[in-house]
Amino acid sequence: EGRLRRDVQFLVVPTVLVVYLIHPICNVLFMQSPFDKELDKVIQPDFSSAYFYNAVPWYLFALLMWRASVYLLWAQMRTDVAFVAMVTASCVGGYIGGINAPWGGGGMGAMLGYMPYFALGYVAPFPALAARIPKPGPLGATGVALGVWVYAYYLVPAVFGLSLPDGHGNYMSGDPGKLIVNTGTLSAWDVNLYWLRRLARMAVDTPAVLAVIFLVLPRGETPITYMGAYTLFSYIFHSHIGFQLWRPALLQALGVGVVDNFALHVLIILAHIPFCLAVMAVLTSSYWRVLWSWAISPEWLSVIFIPASPKPAGKPAGVPP
Repeated sequence: EGRLRRDVQFLVVPTVLVVYLIHPICNVLFMQSPFDKELDKVIQPDFSSAYFYNAVPWYLFALLMWRASVYLLWAQMRTDVAFVAMVTASCVGGYIGGINAPWGGGGMGAMLGYMPYFALGYVAPFPALAARIPKPGPLGATGVALGVWVYAYYLVPAVFGLSLPDGHGNYMSGDPGKLIVNTGTLSAWDVNLYWLRRLARMAVDTPAVLAVIFLVLPRGETPITYMGAYTLFSYIFHSHIGFQLWRPALLQALGVGVVDNFALHVLIILAHIPFCLAVMAVLTSSYWRVLWSWAISPEWLSVIFIPASPKPAGKPAGVPP
């Protein structure tokens, strides 16, 4: 009961406010969109399912669908059955929709495409595993991080090339790696068994993800740990603020144009690490949250909910039910 209320208050309502209020405001403030155009979106909102689906950010839509599916389906099943069902839904769902079809792309396609990773997080006993797996020191963690980088960016592409589909969109979305778009070059067996590529993608991604979680990331408090509680703020505003406003301005100020030098290209890529941390620091800061918490973390809605009932105290051992 309490979890469902929190999801409605801090996920469903913020998603609606993002689509119909936050995005129009940000378009005016940061994207120089005409005020009248964005005001019309607020005064005369389009509540059609097609508009909402296309306007909602894919990660919010996917999160909404994942949470809803837990209440409706996965929580009603045994954990192992739920895991198999989620992975199966992802593999089959990749065939839904045509090339760049709305159902196959956007939030729905991403929700189905990334569902195996959601399933892994849903069923894996991460606290128990963390207690069993010793954390290496700084030198060991650095070595693991370098190994993961070589594995993900050199070994996996060398073995599989672009044959493994990513989680964005269905198998026919036209994204890189979605070879089914070239159905003329694939046999019927290749098309019918294409779902195995999604399983293969999960199989090669999972070791790298688990290695980073258990062997690289710190397990204690760090100066940026607080950002985790306010991740939604950085997700919602990073596109407008970080990558459509600040990054182009920074590149222009530095005089960086088209880069054809490999070393400089690597340097620019590495420079995105402190840049992204700086964007997150701003978008999760108390100053930024004060401006937008009315929509992203609407505590004011608590007045309309019935307070959650306290859980009854457990009975002493040996007392019959």
